[in-house]
Amino acid sequence: MQPTATRIRDDIHDLREQAMNLEELATRRIRIPHDGARGMTSAPTPINLSAQDLLDQTLALARMLATTAGLRYGRSMSVHGLLKGLDREQPCAALALRADAWDIVRLIDDAAWHARQLTDPEPSHRYVGVCERCGYGVWIPETQPINETDHRCVMCGHMSPIAQIAQAHELRLLTSGTIGTSRDLRATLTSCGITLKAGTLRQWVHRHRLKPVGTDDNGVPVYALADVLLLARGFDKQRV
Repeated sequence: MQPTATRIRDDIHDLREQAMNLEELATRRIRIPHDGARGMTSAPTPINLSAQDLLDQTLALARMLATTAGLRYGRSMSVHGLLKGLDREQPCAALALRADAWDIVRLIDDAAWHARQLTDPEPSHRYVGVCERCGYGVWIPETQPINETDHRCVMCGHMSPIAQIAQAHELRLLTSGTIGTSRDLRATLTSCGITLKAGTLRQWVHRHRLKPVGTDDNGVPVYALADVLLLARGFDKQRV
């Protein structure tokens, strides 16, 4: 294969591995006590909204790449099936022949980097939400002010105020039903510019202001993100 085609295939292979990590994060199971009965039930729960966002975005990217490479696929095909079909010599060669081949490389690299940010984050960037037009993820430098800048989406080019993106993301978090460990939830809230110390959450738990809703696969208590977010915003439900 020509160098560009080799680069595209290597990047698609990397994205396949990252997509598996995203699915693992997005579909973890937790154990929730039955009300008024003994025993526990294990059920799929929206643990990580950011991971599900990126999984959806990776699926959209994989569909676009498959269409561009001339592959035929059903709408029900999973992201893994699409990326497996793309991770071959012929479709990668077809993508490499396009005039925008290096734009394709950039998009694949961005998607893989975004996925790695959830499993092995670089402190220099943070996730603030999704583009209001196309739903693609928005990452900004950690030092970039939220209230002073607009963001141009790398997928569709739409310009939106970062503060508006972050505010919409906070609302989505509040209504998402997301559940996670205290560590996971603190990292998620950081994306909205809400910094919580581990000691603060421990105090809420100790004072019974925050109660776990179950445990994860490792037996670690998990909490509802909405409860944490409301406490962080000063709306203690026990005082309402």
